[in-house]
Amino acid sequence: MTDALSIRRATPADAELVHRFVARLEDHVHAREAMPATVEDIARALAGSPPAMLAELLERDGRPVAMATWYPIFSTSLGCGGIFVLDLFVDDAERGRGHGRRLLAHMAAMARQRGDGFLKLEVDASNHDAAAVYERLGFTPSTSHPQLLMDAALERLAGDG
Repeated sequence: MTDALSIRRATPADAELVHRFVARLEDHVHAREAMPATVEDIARALAGSPPAMLAELLERDGRPVAMATWYPIFSTSLGCGGIFVLDLFVDDAERGRGHGRRLLAHMAAMARQRGDGFLKLEVDASNHDAAAVYERLGFTPSTSHPQLLMDAALERLAGDG
């Protein structure tokens, strides 16, 4: 095993995988019953022009082990664009290996490349471990942005990408 890690953009052909990862994330936060999305919904969202959402898949030796779903947003209060990271999932067997940070660094680098000024994400109130990771990375709770990464913290994380 070479442990080669790579990140690639999901395609509509990955809809079943994306759906499965989102379902597992919902299971993790005990909210699966609140997930009406189907594989077809995910495929349609990924296939739109423009796509309603995008997803980045982190693969180990060609096998997906982590995922970030996202879409571009614009903050009228900040006056700039950003990336909203909707779901961040890491397979149970792969947790603790830095994959979440790796995906967020990738997202921060994409935001910087796009000329955006921030990453935004939300974390389930019961997911204390994830919230702690995000705070360590520089995300800050905000009344207008539940978790926000910008300025020096965005540059720091983008530099890790």
